[in-house]
Amino acid sequence: MLLELYAGIGGVAATGVDVVCAIDHDVYAHEVYTANFSHPALRLNLVSVKPARLAAFGADVWWLSPPCQPFTVRGQRRDVDDRRCESLLHLLTVIPEVRPPALIVENVPGFEGSRAHQRLRESLAGYHVQEVEWCPAQLGIPVQRRRFFLLASLEPFELAPIVRKPRQLSDYLDASGPPLPPALERFVDAMHIVDADDELAQACCFTGAYGRSPVYAGSYLRQNGAVRMFTPREIARLHGFSDDFVLHSDPRRATKQLGNGVSVDVARKLLESLGVL
Repeated sequence: MLLELYAGIGGVAATGVDVVCAIDHDVYAHEVYTANFSHPALRLNLVSVKPARLAAFGADVWWLSPPCQPFTVRGQRRDVDDRRCESLLHLLTVIPEVRPPALIVENVPGFEGSRAHQRLRESLAGYHVQEVEWCPAQLGIPVQRRRFFLLASLEPFELAPIVRKPRQLSDYLDASGPPLPPALERFVDAMHIVDADDELAQACCFTGAYGRSPVYAGSYLRQNGAVRMFTPREIARLHGFSDDFVLHSDPRRATKQLGNGVSVDVARKLLESLGVL
């Protein structure tokens, strides 16, 4: 059983793993999560959660996807000085006390080498630890979304092998989609644009700023002779969500939630490494 911390909309639960409980403080993410999953999901700020409350779940694995902004250029890389890091720092005092059998921490590559990363390692005395940077493209999925993962277990384990099964971008696309917002039209020359019919095309990592920022927030699509945005459903498919997964009704909010989420396909491989899938 898995305890899903910073659960977001449920990218880890979407792997099919047994989840004992999901925790996140965001009201809109909670709405989407509970629309898709029937297991317990709590709206709770982890900055003050008691060790005994987490221990009571009896989970075999904890999954942590703490806010990435303290470790990004956009977030000014304030690291442990960023208030958005407070809940993670609290959990790093909880882990040595509760000693979950295994855990996975996911974040942007900039997390590695940070002061928060150093404190995380210090909290894992006695664990077997492996660290990797994995991307859906390594599995053959046509999107770049490189993330840092730390896996820790009280028992020895081996990383699941990566098997690349190439897919084409066109497999993930709808016949049409939303046009560029007028505010972005003049930045077309600066955008990363992929062609719908390009068999080798790979989209760049989509972030919460997609649709508001012309660069470093995701790719735009050339289809039927025009450049358009990717739809939330197309982004969801690239992230490994099935078409019956309920997205937020507001496209901009849905895109932001997906941008803050995890790759379902990569999460599945990592959970296989710990023997819970």
